[in-house]
Amino acid sequence: MPLMRQLTPTSLLLASALCAQDCSIPFTEPLFGVQAEVNLWYGNSTRYNGGTDSLRLNLYKPVGDGQVDRPLVVLIHGGGFYAGHRNDFNALASDLASRGWAAATISYRLGFYGTWLLEPPYAHDPHELRRAIYRAMQDAKGAIRFLKGRSAQDSTSTTSVFLLGGSAGAITALHAVYLDDEPEKPGSANAIGDVQHLLNFYPRPDLGAIDGELHQNGYDASVLGVVNIFGALMDTALVQSSADPALLSYHQLGDPVVGCGVQRPYWGAGLGVADNYPWLHGSCSIDARMQHLGFSANRYSFMLHNGSEHAVHAPDSVIQASLVWMRELMCGQVTSTSQILDADRVGVHPNPSQGLLIAEAAWATQFSIVDAVGKTVLHGSFGYDTPTIDASALRDGPYLLRLIGGDRSSTSRFILAR
Repeated sequence: MPLMRQLTPTSLLLASALCAQDCSIPFTEPLFGVQAEVNLWYGNSTRYNGGTDSLRLNLYKPVGDGQVDRPLVVLIHGGGFYAGHRNDFNALASDLASRGWAAATISYRLGFYGTWLLEPPYAHDPHELRRAIYRAMQDAKGAIRFLKGRSAQDSTSTTSVFLLGGSAGAITALHAVYLDDEPEKPGSANAIGDVQHLLNFYPRPDLGAIDGELHQNGYDASVLGVVNIFGALMDTALVQSSADPALLSYHQLGDPVVGCGVQRPYWGAGLGVADNYPWLHGSCSIDARMQHLGFSANRYSFMLHNGSEHAVHAPDSVIQASLVWMRELMCGQVTSTSQILDADRVGVHPNPSQGLLIAEAAWATQFSIVDAVGKTVLHGSFGYDTPTIDASALRDGPYLLRLIGGDRSSTSRFILAR
């Protein structure tokens, strides 16, 4: 998707007119009624122990939005690949639908072999989690194709599709997006040695192609972007270039379950839980890869919180920041006519921010910050050599920053998320 700075105001207006979505909808405010279809069956898949899972999803859509090509968000729950349920994300899916998104929360295959004595989260060996990730990834891709296959029925887009996952769901989402070439199939997903529990032997057959077998209906499982809430990758090399799908990540620096760096899951749990897990690359490690590949600022964002929980410290703000990011991604960052026509628009970083902002406008001498309801909540001035603003006293959420200098002015959007 072209960067805003490469387009003229005229071409941006044309791009907005041609945009598949109705980008006059903010997609960040609850404006619509909601209808739900629950327990939609999207296929059967073989479980880790040879049984069969009946896979289902819940689909939430806005009512009265007037859209014929709604953006679609596929939500993937967490639970360590042995627990959790799609209903865990029902409230979020309904909330997204009230804002104009179609949102599906999906089930996927759970379970893996524990040790001869202990069930999950204890694992038999590192292969078991890799195989669980692989199975979940195949199911997620099948769910995406299923939903694309019924796009006419649901008035949903087949291109403006996003994944959003938390914990194991984020691990699943990341692999569904970036494990997209057959040679990337991990060795653990091939036929490997049996699991032995005392005198019992359990086979571990080949898990098949990376796309799985569900809904090979002519649609692919490609998405525009993924929101990763404290997830991880088996290998950051799965992200091959800056042309790969866009990414927004959130992680706490000291997360003791899914480490932000290169760590085993449950590394902070003690009791030997992590001993038989593989090393995974959390959001901090992924960040280094994204920076190395040169992802543009509008296609990659990282919200790092200096905490030590496997949780989201400010859920409402992180979700709001995610919605703004997805909207701007699918709408080409065209958010309003006034922004398009502002030829002197400049940036602000970091964005999202934890409170300290740096304005990229050497000419500016004054600033004001306006909240989501149009109220000026902070204003002041700075010298040419110190274009910094301390917004740490403001609440988390979206804001507009107006910079003024002489007869020039500029307006930029930013997010506070801590």
